[in-house]
Amino acid sequence: MHLKEVDANLLVTLDALLVDASVTRAAERLGRSASAISHALAKLREIFDDELFVRAGQRLVPTAKALELAPTVHVILAGMESLLRPSNPFDPSLSVREFAAASSEAGELILVEPLRKRLESAAPNVHVNWAPSHRDETVDALRTARRHFVIDIEGALVNAPDVRVAKLFDDTLATLARPGHAFTKRKPDAATFVAADHVAINSLPALSLLNEALAAQALSCNVSSYVSSALVGVLVVLNSDALLTLPSSLASILEKQFGLARVAQPVPPVDFPLRLMWHSSYDRDECHQWLRGELTQIAQDIAASA
Repeated sequence: MHLKEVDANLLVTLDALLVDASVTRAAERLGRSASAISHALAKLREIFDDELFVRAGQRLVPTAKALELAPTVHVILAGMESLLRPSNPFDPSLSVREFAAASSEAGELILVEPLRKRLESAAPNVHVNWAPSHRDETVDALRTARRHFVIDIEGALVNAPDVRVAKLFDDTLATLARPGHAFTKRKPDAATFVAADHVAINSLPALSLLNEALAAQALSCNVSSYVSSALVGVLVVLNSDALLTLPSSLASILEKQFGLARVAQPVPPVDFPLRLMWHSSYDRDECHQWLRGELTQIAQDIAASA
């Protein structure tokens, strides 16, 4: 088949199906009937000699061929839109948008909350709402636009060519204790450090990362309690001799707010990347792109002050 025989609207349909994973939602997005989308999908299957999408319950799951095509389709449509877009530059102060960002509580405090404060003056009608992240749902949430950003500190491999991953900065771990704790006056040896009471936050892998480093010494921390959030962990630490391990960027916020003190860890610095993830269908979205730039700037400021 030659290029002149391909209707560009078919690529628009393919793009919508990749984003929405549903004929009905793709039809709503494009203002077309479900039968028109189904007809276009049948034509796309004929052109590419592939099923492109297979049904799984109420959802359409893209085949390997569809995922291979996705980045190229997005680039082609971005180029077409850039030709048709008005020449007026993007003005965030005039935008009216709602975005959903998924992250752990740490990601919310480190990046999302500072972003909200920046938006108050720069883009008062652009709102970013936070929701807890679940690693096994990340790709699906981005593809279906239930989440527009994911802030990740686990560094797991993302096996999805249509999901963008950008490192914001390298963070490290810090351990906090109440003011006057014995460990703030003298550095504990490894055995003493792990024998102390440690608080683990269920939604944050910080203590697990520390234990991975301690494994080289055949040691692991004694967990005295599991808590639901960093704030609960802080309250436990303030009222006991327990220790709380967190990303250093978050620890910097909490130690200033609550007067906590850092404890020297008996291992070399434990580094891990803080990353931003989004679906490639938003590459050409000017407001989304602007927000990515704002998040990147916040991350650079944090890294510079570390």
